[in-house]
Amino acid sequence: MLSLVLSPSYSYSDPYTYGATGNAASASLGWSMDSILPSIAGVDINGLMYRYTTVKDPDADMKVHVGNKNASGKGYIFRETDDWSGVAGNTIVKSFPVPNIPALNWGRGSIEVEGTGEVKDAIVIYNYRVDKCFDPQSDPSCAGYRKPVPPVIEYEIYNALEDNAVVDNIDVKAEADYDEDETKLDEDDEEEEETRIELGLAQAENALTLSLEQGQSQIISAMNSSTNIDIYYNSRINGGIYKDTVTLNGGNLPDNKKGLRNNLAQQLLHNQLVDLQYD
Repeated sequence: MLSLVLSPSYSYSDPYTYGATGNAASASLGWSMDSILPSIAGVDINGLMYRYTTVKDPDADMKVHVGNKNASGKGYIFRETDDWSGVAGNTIVKSFPVPNIPALNWGRGSIEVEGTGEVKDAIVIYNYRVDKCFDPQSDPSCAGYRKPVPPVIEYEIYNALEDNAVVDNIDVKAEADYDEDETKLDEDDEEEEETRIELGLAQAENALTLSLEQGQSQIISAMNSSTNIDIYYNSRINGGIYKDTVTLNGGNLPDNKKGLRNNLAQQLLHNQLVDLQYD
């Protein structure tokens, strides 16, 4: 039996895994269960074995108490007393089945001596069981396992009109002046812009005035020309009619080719002047 308890951890079929601790009393006659049991959920204690040797006088009174405090209340969750009074020292081995008591209920363990004597070569070993389905969600093969539902991610919708920094910037921009390229104008640029507008209006007004004055001058000049021509139309030449004295040989006056080229060149210049005015 002792060799079985001291053997390495062993396991059976699912959902349970079985094992044994090391010697809880290897360092001292008092120990913490957290230091010898697996630090996982679902661990139960299902057995306990201890062995020790007493050194004492046969006539001396001596008792040895092996036990564990009750972590969930008062007293002990396990306690065994061996009475060595009136007997010589010897070695004792005992084992106890435990009905799968959760490891969380097992408090600090100890071997206590009452009377005269000494305990040597103490060994205390616990058998335990691990329920891998203690939390059904730890393994999909466990009964009661539910497929996890992905968490719903909430996204915050950003509204720029609720951002004070954006609203303040919009108000500042609305109050500022900008040129045609959406570039902010400072005070000097604004004054320069106003000056350009005033000069442009003045030039337009001067151009209109010159145009009106030029039109009036042309009308007056045309009236004078008409008046001067009428003088010649109304005049009479003494003697009646001047007869032509020039005769053409053959009766045909050919066109002047040089004059044609000159007229063509003048026409081209005229067209260029007209195009420049429209441009």
